[in-house]
Amino acid sequence: MVRVNLIEPKKLADQHLIAEYAEILMLAAYIRKYPGLGDIPRSYCLGKGHMTFFKDKMAYLKMRHESLKTEMRKRGFRTDKTINLLTFRKENKGDWEPKHDDIRIITERLISKLQLKPEYYRYYGRHESPDFFIRLLRN
Repeated sequence: MVRVNLIEPKKLADQHLIAEYAEILMLAAYIRKYPGLGDIPRSYCLGKGHMTFFKDKMAYLKMRHESLKTEMRKRGFRTDKTINLLTFRKENKGDWEPKHDDIRIITERLISKLQLKPEYYRYYGRHESPDFFIRLLRN
């Protein structure tokens, strides 16, 4: 499973930024290796079909990756990987914009993960409570 959190990067924990940065690169490699567009789910989903959903949305994934990198640099993280859209087929280079329901789905998922490890998550290197992140995510 790969993460594409859809949420504004400034609202994410350090760990979410780092993981999504790396996992979007893994998703891009998957799409490059398996570019066929068969069976793309009609709407954003988690679980089965979540990777296939993005097969025709590489322009969105590149933009998302760049926004993650910008926020990561603000927090002092090194970012040295870039997605080159020239290495993808035309049919894989579509754009996309998350809908309200898509944001709701991932927000609920992130909140459930935050609550499982209340001592784990950091923001700009400082430990913050799940309530801190929940307030960020809901605003």
